[in-house]
Amino acid sequence: MIEYSLQFSKQVLKEAINPGDCVVDCTAGNGHDTVFLAECVGESGQVLAFDIQKEALDNTLLRLKERELEKQVTLIKSSHAHLTEYTNKELAAVMFNLGYLPGGSHKVITKLENTLPAVDGGLGLLKKGGVMSLMLYPGHYGGRAETESLIRFAKMLPPKYYTALHYHFLNKSSNSPQLLLIQKK
Repeated sequence: MIEYSLQFSKQVLKEAINPGDCVVDCTAGNGHDTVFLAECVGESGQVLAFDIQKEALDNTLLRLKERELEKQVTLIKSSHAHLTEYTNKELAAVMFNLGYLPGGSHKVITKLENTLPAVDGGLGLLKKGGVMSLMLYPGHYGGRAETESLIRFAKMLPPKYYTALHYHFLNKSSNSPQLLLIQKK
């Protein structure tokens, strides 16, 4: 299931990102999304990739080096809550893959008190037509509250400035991964 949501997310992001753009991966994790974003922006673009875990950043760097994409990526060992402290550039895309590091400790998770400021700051930096993608995982400890709060936040965004889409499976468990896409008009 998650593959469909991630595939859809990447399809939408690919349409919003051009070579030379600046984008952010707010949850570097094992580096898959960072690699995708680095490929989209090309050598002339820039990717900022955040994670609070050294292991995640090491995994990401290894993946980038395997594909010779590290030149356009800046890895940042910090919470995505500090996004606006690291850039004030217009962003074509901001990507979140919330929850915990696959293969890592399930005790280290994204938390709403960090994610919400990152979402808010990222939306402020999105350029017209820019897209924010949030993979939500309500099935883990703390995930349901984070998912529900972010969906409520997206519903409150002024439609004059943003379009928000909630992509989820109707005939699957309510714990199934969900996708939230927000585009700046």
